[in-house]
Parts: sequence; structure tokens; C-alpha cells
Amino acid sequence: MEYQSLVSIIMPVYNAEKYLSKCIDSILNQSYKNLELILVNDGSKDKSGFICDEYAKNDHRITVIHQENSGPSAARNNGIKAAQGTYIQFVDSDDSMEADMTKNLVEAMNNTVQLVLCGYHSIELNDGNTTITKRVPLTQGTLQHTEFIECFGELYNNQMINPLWNKLYVKDIIKEFNISFIEELNMGEDLLFNLAYIKVCGQISVITDPLYNYIIFNNNSLTRSFKKGYFENQQMLFRQIRDLLQETNSYTGVNRDFVEATYAKSIVRCFSNLFHDGSNLTTNEQKGQISNIINDDYVRENFLYFKDGNLQKQLIGYLIQHKSINGIYYFFKLKGVTRNKIRPLFDLVKTFTSKNSSRNKVGMV
Repeated sequence: MEYQSLVSIIMPVYNAEKYLSKCIDSILNQSYKNLELILVNDGSKDKSGFICDEYAKNDHRITVIHQENSGPSAARNNGIKAAQGTYIQFVDSDDSMEADMTKNLVEAMNNTVQLVLCGYHSIELNDGNTTITKRVPLTQGTLQHTEFIECFGELYNNQMINPLWNKLYVKDIIKEFNISFIEELNMGEDLLFNLAYIKVCGQISVITDPLYNYIIFNNNSLTRSFKKGYFENQQMLFRQIRDLLQETNSYTGVNRDFVEATYAKSIVRCFSNLFHDGSNLTTNEQKGQISNIINDDYVRENFLYFKDGNLQKQLIGYLIQHKSINGIYYFFKLKGVTRNKIRPLFDLVKTFTSKNSSRNKVGMV
């Protein structure tokens, strides 16, 4: 029976000593006991490798793989190669699982289902403040592939598609279709893995229980680091999503609206990225990349989706429509200067907002 199947839980580990024990304990304390934990130490410089080895000494279900630093994609690929289970889960080393997560996922899996996904808690830690958002899919039950694709836009908009850690996979399907993580990518590789897997699924089970605790550290957010080639990366990812939906004639209605609205938000982030403090782009290079973005055919077709959003998004859409390179340049330049000049007030407002947001969001769907 399904509840007797071995589940391989794969965890890349890199310099995670501060949170690693909590994460490992949440896995070992699962109510579902027939599991193996594969810890892939990705060349950690701290005590993470030692912690992994110590846990392995005390629990025969743990396997530790030590590799030179190659990134999480290589770590997950190596974990898949070592996996002995019927099913595979992925966990990030600074997160944690609810005690019944694996049990509930396995119970939702059967001989006709190839993928199970669930809800989760998004927990943002920001300067001592904690904001918890309960994210659950609006759709539930066992869906045929066509039914799932019809709900894709809602699930994607609700941040259910991208993550690896809210899903249970069948190992034989991963092997049969040679699905793996692209090790050369450092953005979006999780989404590409999931799109490739979803494409070959006949049935997918969706459960609403928030079974995973996803930790967001403010200093690790996109806004804290400059991403080289971010626009090109976003173009590629959204092209893959559109292709998946167009193959089944499902790139219509709410599916299209959800995807295109999300794409519009990503374009705003692409502009913001050019002005990150860590960027070494010159003014001419920034304006050159702005020109590339606003003259891109798909961006220009998308500008109508900028009209539904906040004032910033609407303004960016207007500037894109009128190909105003200088308008976009000076808007983000001024925004950065203003934020840095009034940083104490900015931080105070952000802290106040986070506290209220935490009160309002906990327990909400």
C-alpha cells in the first residue's frame, strides 16, 4: 500500500548551521516513519557538514553526501541519483515541515496520481519582526491534467507552482523522462523542473493544508542583491510558462491574465534590479538595458497589464508605452536616492507595517 512506500527527502545544505538542526529534527520527527533523508553538503564553510555527519551517526535513515560547492541544483541532482525511495520530497535547510506533512502527501498519492502539492506558511523574518502568511490553493482534490492546467494561472499567481518543497514527486517519472535541474542556472531552475514534471503528469492531487514552513530572510530577498541577466532570465521563464499553456490551448481567460499580470510585476523588478546598490552598471549601460526592455516586443504587448496595480506600476506602464528611457531612468534613480536619504523613516514605516501585517495575516487564507 502507498503508506508503506519509502520517501526520499533531499536537502541541499550550504552554510546553514544556524537553522539546520531545527530543519532536520522536523523531518526525523515526521509521523510518517518510512523515509530516508539525503543531506547534500554543498561545500559548506561552517559547521554544517559536521552537523550532518553527527545526525547520520544517530539515525540510520540519514545519508550524507559531501560535494565541492556546485550550487543547489547540482546538490539536488546528486540527491536524486542517490535516492532509494518510491517518492521524492525536497526541503530547504533553513525551513521546516509540519509533523504530518509527508504522511498527508503520501495519503494523497495513489497509482493514478503523479504529483501532490499542498499549501504552506510563508514566514518573513525582518529585523526582529515576524510576518506569517498562510498560502493555500483555492483548488483542491485530484485533477486530470487538463483540469489542472485550467487552474494553472490561479495556482501560479498564488505561488504554488514554483516551489519544490510543497510537492511530492514520483521518482520513476523523474528517471523515465530524464527530468533534472539545470546546474548552469541560478534563477528559476526550480520552476523549470516543475514545468517539465507537470507536462508529463496524468493526474495531480492538490491539498489545501499548509504543511511546510518557508522562511524568508529579509537580507536574502531579491531586492538585496544585484542579479546579472535578470531580464533575460525572466523572459525565458515566462516563455516556458506560456508554451506549456499554449500547448493545451489554455493560454486564455484568467490563465492568461494571471500570468501576464505576474509578468508585468517582474518587469518592474527588472528595472529596479538595474539600480541596485550592488550593480556596477554605468549610466549609459543602465539606459541601454532600459532601452532593451521597453523595446522588447513582448513587453510592449504586455503594457496594458500595468494599468491594474499600484501607482508605481501604472506609471511604469505609461513610460513603457511612450518608450521613455529617461523617464524610467530618473524615476528609479530618484526612488533610490529618496529611499537612502530617508532610510530611518523608511525602516520605521516598514517595521510598523510588518507588525500590523503579521497580526492581520496569521490564520488567513
